[in-house]
Formats: sequence, structure tokens, C-alpha cells
Amino acid sequence: MIEGRKTDNLLMRIWLETIQNIVGSNGTKAILNHAQLQKYIDNFPPDNDEMEIPLEDVKNLRHSLIDLFGGKGAWGLQLRVGQRITRIFIEKRPGIAKATRIATGLLSEPKRMRLALEHYKEQGERRTSSLLDAPRYDVQEEEDYFLFIDRDNYMSEGTTSQTPVCGVTVGSFQSMMEWITGHKHKVEEIECRAMGYPADVFRIWKSKEE
Repeated sequence: MIEGRKTDNLLMRIWLETIQNIVGSNGTKAILNHAQLQKYIDNFPPDNDEMEIPLEDVKNLRHSLIDLFGGKGAWGLQLRVGQRITRIFIEKRPGIAKATRIATGLLSEPKRMRLALEHYKEQGERRTSSLLDAPRYDVQEEEDYFLFIDRDNYMSEGTTSQTPVCGVTVGSFQSMMEWITGHKHKVEEIECRAMGYPADVFRIWKSKEE
């Protein structure tokens, strides 16, 4: 259940800024009207970390994108939102980014990737509320890839789909891996709660993407 759960203002602001950069101001208004989120028209949330945005608002925004652009079009938008979330977080929260860079500077590339995923897990626990008694996230390492497991992603909560729906997370991992290693890595959602699985599982390949 996502009712009553909240996330920070910056996350919603990035969603709306990214959409506006793609479809323009009028297109953004149309999307917000369709999502019954008129309160955000010409009134984006402030650029801060206050936990004031209902997760239901973010989910309704995503559903509106699917209704208006179709699953494939909405997935592309979600990837761009996720990539932008990582870039802006690095730009606007340089202290955290610098600490990560320093901590990973002398490590091998797989160890840098692992540490970045652990930092992502820590930030996710802080920035998005969860009602689970058990740990929400898990990071597992295999020989050729990492698995990032999310048991309480609001994007897949109460959603039914034949294909994965967590494009924002995929985009975030894509941008984060490129930032920490200097080149792109393949990221894919291989299990999704919207498809009936118990958790959302993302595979991040260690080898760089050709």
C-alpha cells in the first residue's frame, strides 16, 4: 500500500522538469490534468529534501504517461527521468557525490560499482518511506553482474503488467554506473512485481556496454 507514504520534493520536481523539457509547458499541463494533479501546474515542488510529496501522486503521474504515450513511450520517459535524477542529485548534492568518489577512487571497477549500489540503497531508504518489516533492498554479486532487489518499489505497487514497469530505477542505475566507471553498463529489470514476482530485480552487468 502506498497510501500515506511520501517522498521528497526534489524527486517530484525532477519528474516534472524532465517531462516539461520533453513535451513543453502545455504538454505538461495536459499530463497533469489527465492525472488529476492540477496542484502542480505552474507550481513545481521546491528544490529540497523535505518529505512532502505523496507517493500516490508520483504513481498517478506515471499512469498518466502510460495512458497518453503508451507503454513504450512512457518507458522511454521514465528512463530519462531516472537518468536525470542521478545527474541532478550529483550536481545538487555534491557532498554525497564527492564522498562516494573519494571512497571508490582506489578500488577496482566492480568494487566501485558495488559501493555505488550500496550508497543508492542507503539513499533510497532515507528518501522514500517503506512499511516493510524486513529490509527493503538487497544487493547480490555474481561473477558477471550485480542483482539489486527492491521489495517495496512504489512504481510496481498495485500494478499489473506483462512487462517491467520500473524504468526510473533502470535509468538511475544506467546514469550512476556511467558516472562511477566512466562508461555505460547494461541494466535490465529481469523481475517485476507488476508481473507477479515478489520483488523488483535489476541486473547490472559488470562489463561495459559495447
